[in-house]
Amino acid sequence: MPRHLRVIFIHYAFPSSARELRGENEITMMTNTKFQSGAGAVLGALAVGLSLQLGAAPLTPGEPILLPGTKGKFDFIRIDANANRLLLGHEENKTFDVFDIATRKLLKAVATGTAQDAAVDVKRGKYYVSGNDPSRMVIVDSTSLEITGEVPVTSDTDLIAFNPNTGLVYECNDKGPEVWVIDPEAKTIKTTIKLNGKGVEDLAFDPEFRHLYQAIKGKDTIAVIDPATHAVGATWPCAPSTGVHGIAVVPEQDGLLLACAGKLVLFNRSTGKLAATAPTGGRVDEIAYDPGLHVAYTAGRQGKITVVKVGADSLAPMGDVPNPSNTGSIVVDPKTHTGWIAYGKGEESFVQPFSPSSQ
Repeated sequence: MPRHLRVIFIHYAFPSSARELRGENEITMMTNTKFQSGAGAVLGALAVGLSLQLGAAPLTPGEPILLPGTKGKFDFIRIDANANRLLLGHEENKTFDVFDIATRKLLKAVATGTAQDAAVDVKRGKYYVSGNDPSRMVIVDSTSLEITGEVPVTSDTDLIAFNPNTGLVYECNDKGPEVWVIDPEAKTIKTTIKLNGKGVEDLAFDPEFRHLYQAIKGKDTIAVIDPATHAVGATWPCAPSTGVHGIAVVPEQDGLLLACAGKLVLFNRSTGKLAATAPTGGRVDEIAYDPGLHVAYTAGRQGKITVVKVGADSLAPMGDVPNPSNTGSIVVDPKTHTGWIAYGKGEESFVQPFSPSSQ
């Protein structure tokens, strides 16, 4: 039996997957006395590789689902995995929309004013919504879907995150380089984190909630913040990439994904070093990561959803899917591996599922 089984995937001239695979991808699989037990994995890898080279789309779109009585574009969308819901910052409709995934129905469009983003507090049964008109954090009961409180802030809000270990909310200032740290029980701003840059974009905690990663506009950096002290402990440059936006943590591989202008960037969280980049569609806002499939999704407002396989310090483009809605909003359900987008069209708005083609 040969010591190596070498398979060459041939470069076809398909417009997305073949180009982004950058020619000939070669997999060398060492064989040993356990070759037969590993044959299934080898064949699976071959099947995936060949399907990509033959131009198979990495995602299959489902039918769009109408959100009755709503219209206009969305900002960020999130998932409440415990309640099996989509949480939609429906910016132009001036509502926070809650969509039930199981029944595929809009539960309620909560009149929060302009909503940008939301975070989930499972223990208290609350949703924290970054709202404007006026500028504030809105507290929504996750059972009744009624507004139960608010915390005024000093400027327009944008993205938001929640730390269940401390019970504090982190809300981004959309007009300047700062983050408000809010106590939702006391309904007060506990402190304000001042940052070096022109503004802030997305933010995310590591799985242990020991670090908060904040994208900084103007400087094109990631600020690593200590939630215990709210001090910036490190700053990671994204150069030569620019235009920082969405963030997603890769929990099982110690990675951090960042959407930049036309690129997906992967950092190693242990070293703070830039490990890999991959091309994406233009004007990406939000990104989503599926830890079960080790796949990242980026939604670009120039007509593409890009799918990228994430490895240990590596990124491998799997191809693009048309995004005719030009939405920048995307999230993935970790239970079903279904991706979801949200968009407005004329006087209506929709959510739409996308299923991985490999399933």
